[in-house]
Amino acid sequence: MISLISAFELKFVDISVSDSKTVSLDCKTVSLDCKTVSHDCDTVFGNEGSAITIYCSSTNSRALLSSSWSSVITHVGQRFERGVAEFRDALCKFSIERGFKFDYMRNNNGRVEAQCSNRYSDDCLYPLAYAVVDSENYDNWLWFLEQLRSIVQSNRELTFVSDRNVGLMEALPKAFPTSNHFFCLQHLKGNLRDKFSGGGFSNSYRERMVWLFRECAHAPTIPLFNQKLEVLKREGGAIVQRFLDGLPFENWSNAHSVGCRYGEMSSNAAESFNAWIVDCRRLPITRMVDNMRIKLMNMFVTRRTDSGEWTGVVCPKMIEKLQGYTDESRSWNIKRSSDTIFEVFSDPSVCVDICKSTCSCFQWQLNGFPCVHAVAVINRSGRRIDEFVDYYFHVAAFRKSYEEVIHPIPTSMRLEYENSANFDILPPPTKRQPGRPKKRRIRSRGRTSADDTMW
Repeated sequence: MISLISAFELKFVDISVSDSKTVSLDCKTVSLDCKTVSHDCDTVFGNEGSAITIYCSSTNSRALLSSSWSSVITHVGQRFERGVAEFRDALCKFSIERGFKFDYMRNNNGRVEAQCSNRYSDDCLYPLAYAVVDSENYDNWLWFLEQLRSIVQSNRELTFVSDRNVGLMEALPKAFPTSNHFFCLQHLKGNLRDKFSGGGFSNSYRERMVWLFRECAHAPTIPLFNQKLEVLKREGGAIVQRFLDGLPFENWSNAHSVGCRYGEMSSNAAESFNAWIVDCRRLPITRMVDNMRIKLMNMFVTRRTDSGEWTGVVCPKMIEKLQGYTDESRSWNIKRSSDTIFEVFSDPSVCVDICKSTCSCFQWQLNGFPCVHAVAVINRSGRRIDEFVDYYFHVAAFRKSYEEVIHPIPTSMRLEYENSANFDILPPPTKRQPGRPKKRRIRSRGRTSADDTMW
C-alpha cells in the first residue's frame, strides 16, 4: 500500500484497524454482526488498488470497510432480490454509515415500515402556507396562490413541484406567470407503472420501464438524456410514446429543466406535511386549525432554541455533507487551468469553474450546493468553503426563518359577543359529499400504501 502513495500523489493516508466484532446502532432494536458484511477481508486486503479509496474516504476511527454501506439504498422504488430480509439488513447498514436513527413501525416477514427517529434535520420541512378547502379545483387553487404571492418576494425565481393537479396547472400560470413548474417524479413513475398494469406485462418488465424513465429524468445533460430516452422508447413501444406525448421535457427532466430545484425531484414535502398533521385531520375544522397552529408553534420554538447553539457559518447537516465530500476526494489529483478553472482527475474527470459555480458533472448546478468535485477544488485552492455555499444553507438564514413568533391564542382571551346566543357562523357554500367523511387520502392511480411508507 505504501508503494501506491507516490503513484496516486496522495498527501494524506488514513488507516484504521479495529478488533471490534460487532457494529451496533445507537438504538435498542438493532444490532449487526460484522459477519453479515458483504466484504471479505482477505479479498479486500489482497487488492491494495481497490482498498486505497476505502482508506482515503474517512478521517474518523470507525471501521472503514463499512464505507460501502452509504450506497446500499440509492432511490425510492429500489428493488431488493432477497425481499424483506435484504431490505432490513440494508436499512440498518445505511443508517449506521449515514448517522441517523430509526424506529420500526412494522417489522415482520412480509413488510417493514420504519421512520426516522431524529427530531429533525436542518434541511427539514418548512411549512410556508396551507389552506383548508372543500376540493382541489381551479378557484380554490387560484385563491390560494394569490395569497401566497402576497408574501413571497417577487424578485426571486421560484420553482413549483406538483402532482399535475388539473386545477393547479390552470391557476399557476395566472398567479405566477414567470415561475417554473416541475412535475413530481414519484407521481409520474406511478402513472407510468399504471400504464403497464395489464395482465400481459410482468412485474420485472414494468419495473424496468419505470427505472428507464427515472434514468431519463435524472440524466444531467441533453446528450445523455437523448441516449437514455431512445432506450426507453425502444423498449416501451407505443405505450411509452403516448405517455410522453403529454409531458414536456422541461417539466420533468434535469437536462431540460429551467431554474434551481435544489435537488428536489418530487413533492415529498407535501406528503411529509400530510403525515405530520395526520392526527389533526380527523378533528372538527376549528380544532384542526388550532392543533396545527400548536404544532407549528412548538416546532418553531424547538428549532429556534437548537439553532441558537450552532457556532458555524453553515448548518450542521450541510457541514457533515461537506466533510463527507472532503473525505471522498482526498485521493484525487487536481490541476489548475486558470485562477478559477480546475480539472479534477476523478472517475470520470471533470472541469470545475468556482467563479461561475459550475461543474461538468452538473450536480452543483442542479442542487445549488457544491458537489464533491467543487469541494475538492475549493479546499485545494485555499478558499473558504462557506463562500461558495448558498446563503439559504447558512445558520443565519435558518435562524431568520424561525425568528418570528407564533403567538398563543388562549380561550380566556377570546371575545364574547353581546348577542352570542343569536350569533351563528354559517357554513361555507359547499355541497357535502354523500356518505361518511373519509379519513384516508385518495391515492392517485398507480400508487399503493407502500409508496406512502417509502416517502
